[in-house]
Amino acid sequence: MRRGDLVRQRLIIRIASNRIFVVALAGVLGSIFAYNSARTVQDNQYKMRALAIAKATSAIPGLGAMLEAHDPKHQIRVIAETLRKNTDASYVVIADVHGIRFSHPNPALIGKKLDGKLLALTGKSYTTIDNGTLGRSVNGKSPIYDSAGKIAGLVSAGILQSKLHDEGKYLLRSFLFFGVGFIFAGLLLSELFVRFARNRKLALELEEVTTQFQEREAMLHAIREGVMTLNSENKITLINDEALKLLELEPTVIGKKVVDVVLPGRLRQLLVGEVESDDDLRVLTDKFSIIINRRLVSEKNKVIGAVVTLRDRTEHIELLRELESVQNFTEALRSQQHEFANRLHTINGLLELKKYEEASEFLGEIALAQTTLAEDLSSKLGNSLITALLIAKVAIAREKGVKLEITAATSLDDLNIDPNALVTIVGNLIDNAIDAASGSPRGEVTVVFKKGDESHKSIRVHDSGPGLPEDNAAIVFEDGFTTKNSRGAGHRGLGLAIVQRLIRQHSGTIIASNESGATFLVELPVVAFEMVGGKSD
Repeated sequence: MRRGDLVRQRLIIRIASNRIFVVALAGVLGSIFAYNSARTVQDNQYKMRALAIAKATSAIPGLGAMLEAHDPKHQIRVIAETLRKNTDASYVVIADVHGIRFSHPNPALIGKKLDGKLLALTGKSYTTIDNGTLGRSVNGKSPIYDSAGKIAGLVSAGILQSKLHDEGKYLLRSFLFFGVGFIFAGLLLSELFVRFARNRKLALELEEVTTQFQEREAMLHAIREGVMTLNSENKITLINDEALKLLELEPTVIGKKVVDVVLPGRLRQLLVGEVESDDDLRVLTDKFSIIINRRLVSEKNKVIGAVVTLRDRTEHIELLRELESVQNFTEALRSQQHEFANRLHTINGLLELKKYEEASEFLGEIALAQTTLAEDLSSKLGNSLITALLIAKVAIAREKGVKLEITAATSLDDLNIDPNALVTIVGNLIDNAIDAASGSPRGEVTVVFKKGDESHKSIRVHDSGPGLPEDNAAIVFEDGFTTKNSRGAGHRGLGLAIVQRLIRQHSGTIIASNESGATFLVELPVVAFEMVGGKSD
């Protein structure tokens, strides 16, 4: 016999034995569960029957008066025995308020006191399982009232469990018979199904399926890209570890809709396909910069789902921030170089015209203005990086015909923020403001640094440009939103998104509004507040 045939034969035997075991186990467990349920129902029925006998006995007219008179004619015993025989109860015991029996199947116990707590004498009807004088029984107790509505005694009616045991044997035999029948029927149906599946060539080799599954799982969770599959209803059907990390989700999201586990925003729009694009799209979260690609999956010209790939490009954002900082300073140096060249040409012309005094005055004015601005900003802001940035932005704004006014009403040396992050925030906001104001007739940009409350300081940037979208000013913070034309391969629409992300990471806030132009108000916590409060809100 060939090795392949031997493996196949072993596999068939293993599947058959497993099938028999599963069907038999299901049949046995099902029969046990059904039998226990039936026994529980049966016991409850007997409890209700005993309680009904007790209540019916306690309702006999004149029974309370007989008890109060101590039954001089011995009628109570006759009544109890008649009810016991007619109802097929094991006993019907009637007692007075002191628990003294007036009836019992065993005459020797008449006149003796009942054992245990007699809750029925408090006016309560109930059922119990007691170990009485005749044996263990299902018992129902009910109070007896006299004509004045006063409790005169109680009735205790019971059915011995020996009777229940006899009926339980019959019930057990019935369920054993049906259980064996169910197991046989299950085996027969499973065999028919296996033969049908084999004839239709739908039965796969178990070992091959296991191997394929293990290989798929190993490959899925080993790759460094995030992968997520969705069905036609945008429910998550598969997701690997990298995708869970990038989307900050738990493994329990499988089977749930994307809209139920991902917060509203551009990330969710890209995942569910509300933003259609064949290109890779970038989205920023509070922790990651993610490149997302979504591809539809079709079968017979019908869309059955989508495959989403996610790549972590967070380090690219940090490089982009550094690159933009370098570009900002390079642009500033270029503007200053152009401005200095114009000034040198002016001085050269004055010297050639032998206007020495005017040249000297021109030089003095230039030096004084430049020195005054630098010293004023440096002394008030207390931050050399921001001071250098602002001086450079003044030169850039002047070159673009925009008036840049800076009000430094507080120092920045106590802000609880990374200096490079602060340069990125201020630089981006001023660049956007200058670009917006440069298109207006009288371009103006104002930057105000001032103290807010004891825990925060604010940075306000206002421009005289066309302003923000009236219906939704906050849309400017969404990654990908831009009103500028793309230049080359640059990443447009990320500046304000990065700014908002940096501010949030440092426990600050930013608000965009329209006030005869666009206004951005940034609030950042100070170090003293962090030290006292422990952490920022």
